[in-house]
Amino acid sequence: MANVIDKAIDFLEKIRSEDFVKLKFTKADGTERIMKCTLNFDKIPKSDQPKKIDLPKILKLINNSSVIHVYDLEKKGWRSIKFDRVEWLEDAENVRYSIKRK
Repeated sequence: MANVIDKAIDFLEKIRSEDFVKLKFTKADGTERIMKCTLNFDKIPKSDQPKKIDLPKILKLINNSSVIHVYDLEKKGWRSIKFDRVEWLEDAENVRYSIKRK
């Protein structure tokens, strides 16, 4: 199937490979939101960049609970997104990827 992401780690990698992406997801309170976000440090203000990156902790979060941290470019802050709440991801060229969960 074209343009489908079915693993949280692939989802993270897609975000990392782009300047920014748009995500449609359902928040914990049940409301839907579209967020423009990034993991590109060139787009994140120096003051908001992590001082230390704990890769084992990041991978554990992804593997155990499918939680991914992204920087919200519109609200100017870090957000935690659960992969199982994401409906789609759209890259800067407006190519949309469906999220398929098992």
